[in-house]
Amino acid sequence: MLAIKVKIYGIVQGVGFRPAMYNTFKSYTGWVRNSSCCVELYIESAKPINIQKIIIKNKPQNAFIKSIDYSVHKIKKSAYKSFVIKYSQEDKQKNINITPDWGICENCQKELFDSTNRRYLHPLITCTDCGPRFSIAKDGLFDRLNTTMGVFKMCDACYKEYTDSNQRRFHAQTISCKECGPSYFYVKNKQVKFKDIEAIKEASADLAHSKVGLLKGIGGYHLVCNGLDKLAVEKIKHIKHREEKPFAVIVKDIETAKKYAYLQKSEINMLESQIKPIVLVKSKNDYLKLINLESPFVGMMLPYTPIHLLLFYFSHLECLVSTSANLSEFPLIYKDNDAVNFSGVDFVLLHNRKILRPIEDSIVHFFKNKQLIYRYARGFAPSPFYLKGIKPNILALGADMKNNIAITLKDTIILSQYTPDLSNYSNYEQFTKKVDDFLLFFDIKKVDLAVCDKHPNYLSSSYARQTFSNSTEVQHHKAHFASVLIENNYCGDCIGVVLDGTGFGDDGNIWGGEFFVKEKKLIKRIGHIKYFPIFFGEKAIKEPYRIAASYMYEITKDIEYVKFLFPEYKDIVALIPKLKPVLTSSAGRLFDAVSALLNIKHKNTFEAQSAMLLEYEAGKHTSAKILDYEVNNFIVDFSETLKTIAQRRDLLSAKLFHNTFSQAVFENILSISKLTGINTVALSGGVFQNSLVFSGLYKKLTKAGLKVMFNSRFPINDGSIAVGQIYLAKEGICA
Repeated sequence: MLAIKVKIYGIVQGVGFRPAMYNTFKSYTGWVRNSSCCVELYIESAKPINIQKIIIKNKPQNAFIKSIDYSVHKIKKSAYKSFVIKYSQEDKQKNINITPDWGICENCQKELFDSTNRRYLHPLITCTDCGPRFSIAKDGLFDRLNTTMGVFKMCDACYKEYTDSNQRRFHAQTISCKECGPSYFYVKNKQVKFKDIEAIKEASADLAHSKVGLLKGIGGYHLVCNGLDKLAVEKIKHIKHREEKPFAVIVKDIETAKKYAYLQKSEINMLESQIKPIVLVKSKNDYLKLINLESPFVGMMLPYTPIHLLLFYFSHLECLVSTSANLSEFPLIYKDNDAVNFSGVDFVLLHNRKILRPIEDSIVHFFKNKQLIYRYARGFAPSPFYLKGIKPNILALGADMKNNIAITLKDTIILSQYTPDLSNYSNYEQFTKKVDDFLLFFDIKKVDLAVCDKHPNYLSSSYARQTFSNSTEVQHHKAHFASVLIENNYCGDCIGVVLDGTGFGDDGNIWGGEFFVKEKKLIKRIGHIKYFPIFFGEKAIKEPYRIAASYMYEITKDIEYVKFLFPEYKDIVALIPKLKPVLTSSAGRLFDAVSALLNIKHKNTFEAQSAMLLEYEAGKHTSAKILDYEVNNFIVDFSETLKTIAQRRDLLSAKLFHNTFSQAVFENILSISKLTGINTVALSGGVFQNSLVFSGLYKKLTKAGLKVMFNSRFPINDGSIAVGQIYLAKEGICA
């Protein structure tokens, strides 16, 4: 007789791994259980078996096996009479592979609308393959009692399913039904009016009649309304104080999505995946003009919770606006009391399953089937990323504008969910709670090294310096570059191109248009976009005409000409010669300046609005013409480009600028490649969210025979900074 002891590491909890192993090995004797670091198996067999092959073949669909450790021992007789699922056991090492929150699976969706099924129209239907995970988990040991489902006692019918190995919900920790809860409630004027299916019917009727509601889903509350109803959409704009920024929408099914948007295969696959993020897709017609405004793209989701499906079912609507329940740049509301007291909505539709941590919707965009993540949150976070040779217990604090933190344990990196701009104090509070929560959740009692940004005024960096005695700083754009290297597990020499809006440079200036070379363990800045002065500080970012005026004064030294360019702001422009400038190489500020010069947008109402509108205008034109620019000693100078655009001031110049920018950056990369002999290029930074810049540069580089890497597994914007910080700390890179 043989006894086989097995430990299975990876994403193996919250995915139905124990019930799958029970059904695989129930003809043997032994047991399976969760420990806090893995799933453990003990199997007694009369003859040798290929244990690894059997486990891999029979793993659940959402499981990811990182490794399997096992040992075989001879025993005289069986210690067990059958095969059982044992109670979970705490271990010294915590499980760092908790699963993200998943959208509803196909089987649950079928049951939801099967009138013969006892969960027919149950708004919180889940199984081992779908539903909330990270948002309701108290720690990495994913048992019902360690989640906010623990307060709901299973009814007899649910308990029977939970304990029956022939049932689909065998050991499904989030199992529930109409009898045992949780339940939905319709709240109006702070009073509960309806419960369960009647609550959903009432909310559906409201949505069909121009009403706006707060809806509690997996990771928090969303403002919802009929996306084709002008009155309702205008009401949400007023509530959010958001008149010009597009909204995301949920459409009832993939056929409706195809009706409203042009979809690539990769976009369809992502929309239908259990991640179910917002996917930025090309709008097909004017149906969604109320929502996407001037943008050629629309942020689109498919229903990812049963409540979404039921609202479509009862309302007969095709499209719902679904936007975070908050004021712009404030944290997502996730507590019931805050939702009930939220002003301006007609109703609140909430359930009584507690959310432990708020998680926004993720945002994804595709270029020719290449994935770019703009927001790393629900469905992605906190997925593990495996890499060898990481120093244990590194905490990376990320950046301020878009914050994702990261931790390491042994050979695993965990990137957190997104938090908005930390300059808003409510977001900063959420950031500090997120740090504490991550350290507690993953049982990190001691941070060996805290890594933060070099920016002297970043709140995340100030927090690191004040909280951890063993903190170190790394430069923002080098962390961007490093995030691509770590994601692609690339150790060779490489050219790095980082284009974004703002980052504190090693020379004290504001960087943002950077060219690096990595050779062995040294990252060196070899070039950049020519420095331009900004004379109005942070206010210029919100009012890009100030940037354009600053740049044009630097180029012409003629304040009267600059006043002529911006006559409505001539009194402000007149101050420029008297002010002290800040120097910047920012690519993002360059796009702002061009947008203002072309009178596309003088003042932003949300982050990067002027640059986005410039991109949208450029997309309307087809010219391949390039304007003048200069590249000297790897410094890219767009002075002549701006001078020409100021003279032309026609909307075609939006396209010509994009052509010129991509060509100039490409030329500089080729020059660096020729000098160094390096043929691999890494691209990162928020400017690459501009599809014309990313696609134009990518095509040029690949056509020239260079290997191109970019962020795809992690965000291409500041959401990846924490991962790059870990790489620089781990490798001891001189940066």
